[in-house]
Amino acid sequence: MTRFGRGFCACVALAIGVQWMAAAQTPPPPGGAPPVPIAEMVETERAFAARALVVGWKQAFLEYFADDAVGFQAGAVGLAKDQIGKAPDPPKDSALLWEPRYGDVSGSGELGYLTGPSISRAPGRPDRHQTYASVWKRQRDGSFRVVLDIGVQTPKPVPFAPGVTRAPFANRFSGDYDDRTPPLSAADGVLNSALRDSQGRGYRGRLAANARLLRPATLPVVGEARVLAYLAGQPRYTLGDTRFAESARSGDLGYTWGTYQLARRGAGGKVEEGFYARVWTRQRNGQWQVALDVLQPQ
Repeated sequence: MTRFGRGFCACVALAIGVQWMAAAQTPPPPGGAPPVPIAEMVETERAFAARALVVGWKQAFLEYFADDAVGFQAGAVGLAKDQIGKAPDPPKDSALLWEPRYGDVSGSGELGYLTGPSISRAPGRPDRHQTYASVWKRQRDGSFRVVLDIGVQTPKPVPFAPGVTRAPFANRFSGDYDDRTPPLSAADGVLNSALRDSQGRGYRGRLAANARLLRPATLPVVGEARVLAYLAGQPRYTLGDTRFAESARSGDLGYTWGTYQLARRGAGGKVEEGFYARVWTRQRNGQWQVALDVLQPQ
């Protein structure tokens, strides 16, 4: 489920006006200058959302997605632009509205993520609410573009702090670590293996400060204690397969995605399976921890 929904029709919304929140609230580094990349990424997301109200979500997505962006639609993985291009044009009386409220960017400034609320409105039906998550990467021309977009429906509007908040980064990795530390792909694989025993035990010790868990039909679960309490009641994984991993040049932030299967039955009695996406941050000791974790069932 991306922010525009499974089958590209679940999240079209009636165009409405919006007053965007204040600029990114991030702790200034020594010297007082704000970290430019996070603000630039936020403003690009805002421009993306504003563009969607003018030309429609389909055209805006084609403009703001990278050529190699990945998409998960109809149980298949592929190039997002190809999937979007095959989608029907949205009705003229519909639109999609979202805004960035939380995220982070790598120390090298070329990779980051944002998450926030999404509202879907259409004549004759109740509002639909979502939380979206997008991974942004700086392109060769210097612009930020989406390389992964995923989200979940929520039962009601998702509360966020005012403005845009940057994820905690006091213990950020700075490169002074033993080169034998496993790469991000290995960290993702080790987590997937641990989840086959227990989700609660698998994530324990692997969650970043203020980690966010996004699950369908559930409000975001935020913070290590709440995440672990929620996962204690969830079934173990029967499959977890890392399909992709990429980290920033600075080695402090990255993302992974892959396929999963849970030991429970979903709709129609079928085993629940689908795609996952994770954003990881690296601690000063070189260890990777999960900052954002999303499941998208097929």
